[in-house]
Amino acid sequence: MSAEWPTVQLQDVAELKGGYAFKSEEYTDSGRFVLRTVNIDGSGRITRNGATFVSEEKSKEYERFALQPWDTLFVMVGATLGKTGIVKESDLPALLNQNMWVVRAKDDKVNQRYLYYVFTHKSKDLLAWASGAAREFVRRDDFRTMELALPPREVQDEIANSIGAIDDKIELNRQINQTLEQIAQTIFKNWFVDFEPVKAKIEAKAAGRDPERAAMCAISGLCPNGYKLEPELDQLPPEQYQQLAATAALFPDELVESELGLIPVGWEHQELSALCQFAAGSAFKPEHQGQSEGEYPFIKVSDMNLEGNEIFIRSAQNYIFEPQRKAMNSKLHPSGATVFAKIGVALLSNRRRLLRVPTIVDNNMMSAAPCGGESMSCYLYLLLSSIDFTVFANGTALPYLNVSDLKKIQVVVPSRNSQNQIWDFFNRIASPLFEKIYENSSQSQTLIDLRDSLLPKLISGEAPFYKGV
Repeated sequence: MSAEWPTVQLQDVAELKGGYAFKSEEYTDSGRFVLRTVNIDGSGRITRNGATFVSEEKSKEYERFALQPWDTLFVMVGATLGKTGIVKESDLPALLNQNMWVVRAKDDKVNQRYLYYVFTHKSKDLLAWASGAAREFVRRDDFRTMELALPPREVQDEIANSIGAIDDKIELNRQINQTLEQIAQTIFKNWFVDFEPVKAKIEAKAAGRDPERAAMCAISGLCPNGYKLEPELDQLPPEQYQQLAATAALFPDELVESELGLIPVGWEHQELSALCQFAAGSAFKPEHQGQSEGEYPFIKVSDMNLEGNEIFIRSAQNYIFEPQRKAMNSKLHPSGATVFAKIGVALLSNRRRLLRVPTIVDNNMMSAAPCGGESMSCYLYLLLSSIDFTVFANGTALPYLNVSDLKKIQVVVPSRNSQNQIWDFFNRIASPLFEKIYENSSQSQTLIDLRDSLLPKLISGEAPFYKGV
């Protein structure tokens, strides 16, 4: 079938435009979004993480750099050379920054989403053209003369719709997981940062209400409007009601001053070293890199950016076998540990990821394994996610973390006679949320594998059209 499709050069069917080198003094806190290379994630999705803006008035001068729906983006220079992204209506309005090209169909003979898929597949070949000593880059002429098969428009539409349906399901799973994580973070903050059950008791006592039921409302989230919906507690199943009441009883009804501000009476400060064990990563010798199969994933900082690795590490770019691990004397980081960057710009992003299998991490990362075992992994992940590690970074040009500094970080924990019960009940709530996240991530990984195997067959005409998921 592909033999019947004409081969065209990219410049024949698409415009190739560069971005603008915006000056830092032009940036403002709000206005028109300036899309930079850091705003394209590992799945090609546009994010507003670390977003920069120019004023709406100033943006009028740069309308020629305005992006449009379904534009394809390509990073053509630097450390993330070859990264591609696709612009959706929800990402706009936006202006394109330097170091990227926008690939835009010249007319409606080309489906823009098809162009993104075929270009993303072909862009892997562009990496072989990279040249330059200090910074790799792609030459414009090579970029423009890239050859691709161009099937009839209706075939392009079928391919774009088929692969797009898979991508849409992956994106839906990502959004669901983001919501589930936010729920877990909200509960964690409610209990262990803002101490809402304690505040609810204090407020209820002052108002002449039952402080225990007020705390039950705060813990369960059933009474968001000043506890006016308190009768809903009585509709809970008896066992759930009793468990909720027992947990509420563990929270005190008084806040006291401490070095970290107001904390529940009886609660205490502990160093992070009492809650987790920190471990540094291992050097990854070049001769052992590049294997797509093995007993253990060997992850780098860049693996946290991979599609599907937004919370759990589900895939890696490198794997090794046990003999290689022993030869390199690499430490295995256990399932349930939280991993994060310890040096460089990646440290500033404050990202955390959870391990689900024993994993090796490289020496630009480290892990924190819960002292209480894997059952405490959700609590520890949320605790570490609530701490801004950049505050503890050393160095200016190249920031880095010292394990000794992390160990000494002070956190507030429940009193010794109640902490196990409080943590246990919290984990009963949080663990199912993270299990659902992992289940969705596993489904997404299956879909990613399906898409990545199906796409080259579809754009080459080797496979029949696959409609829907």
